Amino acid sequence: MSRPRLFPPGASRVLLRALAAALLTMTVAYTGSAVLVPGVLASSEPVHAHLTTHRAVLDRNGRILSWYAPRQTRGYDHVIRLAWNFIESKVPLDSRWGTGLPVHLVSSVYDGTTKQGSYWQHNPASLYAQFVDSLVTWHGYSGDTKAVAAVKQMLDYQLAHGTTPAGWEWPSVPFATACAGDKDYGRCLAGMPRSFYGGIETDKVGELGVGYAQFYELTGDRRYLDAAVAAADALARHVRPGDADHTPWPFRVDARTGNVLAGKEYGGMIIAPVRLFDELIRIGEGDVGSYTRARDVAWSWLLNNPLNPRSRAYRKWSGYFEDVNGDTQNLNQASPTMTAYYLLTQSNPGAVDPQWRAHTKDLLEWVRSYFGRGPYMGAWAIDEQHAPGRGGCCSDAGLGSDTSRWGAVNALYAARTGDKGARERAYRALNYATYFTDDDGRVACCGDDFDNPYWFDDGYADYARNFSWAMGALPDLAPRGQDHLLASTSVVQQVAYAKRGVTYRTFHGDGTETLRLTFRPTTVTADGRPLQRRARLDQAGYTVTPLRGGDVVVRVRRDAARDVAISGS
Repeated sequence: MSRPRLFPPGASRVLLRALAAALLTMTVAYTGSAVLVPGVLASSEPVHAHLTTHRAVLDRNGRILSWYAPRQTRGYDHVIRLAWNFIESKVPLDSRWGTGLPVHLVSSVYDGTTKQGSYWQHNPASLYAQFVDSLVTWHGYSGDTKAVAAVKQMLDYQLAHGTTPAGWEWPSVPFATACAGDKDYGRCLAGMPRSFYGGIETDKVGELGVGYAQFYELTGDRRYLDAAVAAADALARHVRPGDADHTPWPFRVDARTGNVLAGKEYGGMIIAPVRLFDELIRIGEGDVGSYTRARDVAWSWLLNNPLNPRSRAYRKWSGYFEDVNGDTQNLNQASPTMTAYYLLTQSNPGAVDPQWRAHTKDLLEWVRSYFGRGPYMGAWAIDEQHAPGRGGCCSDAGLGSDTSRWGAVNALYAARTGDKGARERAYRALNYATYFTDDDGRVACCGDDFDNPYWFDDGYADYARNFSWAMGALPDLAPRGQDHLLASTSVVQQVAYAKRGVTYRTFHGDGTETLRLTFRPTTVTADGRPLQRRARLDQAGYTVTPLRGGDVVVRVRRDAARDVAISGS
């Protein structure tokens, strides 16, 4: 998303409101630094002058709570459900361009009134990749099969209408862009003539490659594995060492010839190809040796350049958005937060990066200091992109997706380190981000100081996954009195919820899961074999941690097993 513009600070009025709201009398109970509210009062004011869909709900100190059922911690669950229900049942067929396809297959943005496409460009590769990320956690959490069908339609369309020809220099990889309303992808890349066909963004090859791999693990359909392998093969063949002026892959290339487009030697979310290589190495598919070498080249570049204070490329997180021509001075928050996410979701971060703790903490703080707006009622809002000394894009209210992603990565950091400050920052940012969703399931990217606010990525694909990631990291943020599988180190292929029982099946034969349950397990089995309750998961078994109110957090470790059954009395 783009359209950089300069906004007035506008924070003083909001801070005054927060101060006034602090005088409200509320009964508040605390669990750690997250807040559970047995009785709340809504403020008469919105959370921000440009974010007016809901009145603010605050604690007794004037700090933001989610707008929906904060007492039951149901706010995050509610906005995810609204978002997925919109994608599954409320996106109309395109009538503006006459394609008859669901609008999200031909446009990146929809009009809030007509729900028809309303932008010049489509960004299918990153959009569909983020939807897979969102789906694999949501499906385990909910068992929602309609979401699986919706994402399958996206990936199948990309494979049929958005893949480079096999004889090209970059063969059988996804196009990042299309002109809005085009049935076939491959045009309308920023910085190139509208008629130019064949441009790709190399980080999107990695990003959707991860999506293809995960969807294969969900469904078992090898067409998606083949697409993931093709993406990894092309990336491995074209990797280069890089330096302060060159990323391991040029940001934009002509897929037909391999030539760099418009001098875009530097840019992109380099962690996306790293994630793809990691997953194919893990499952032993494709040219594992080649992927290992390419992964190591790309990861070394990240450590030696944007993560290295001695490099000219330190914090040079530039290039990601498909509709921005720009230069390398235009920085974004997407790449650093996803790099931090990568480190914090490793089984052993220290084996990947001995300085993982310092790096992730620094990434989170830099994003807050460079892109942060507020704080608004105790919450930092995160904006999208800007060059040093220039006005930011895209809203004085920040973005719901960027704010919730920053909140989710803070939640992961808090879970890894016990950092209470990170926990509080996560909680407030995520609460604030719920206010971008209305009761009809329209999720705005931004405040009303931004035109065309209804983006399918910022409003749905990226937005929903962030709340899921946060609940998986901090289970006390999940709904009270409900049973959910919150997180897994594997893709969860099947899940079924019953009264005092949960069963699920995973793709990987080893791994761990985190669940929040309303009952204490009496029996846990893995592939039919009983697991023992343990004090810690240093071997196969399960742990039980009580939460205030009667729910429990159950963590399961299974070794050489895929089918788990949990039952209680």
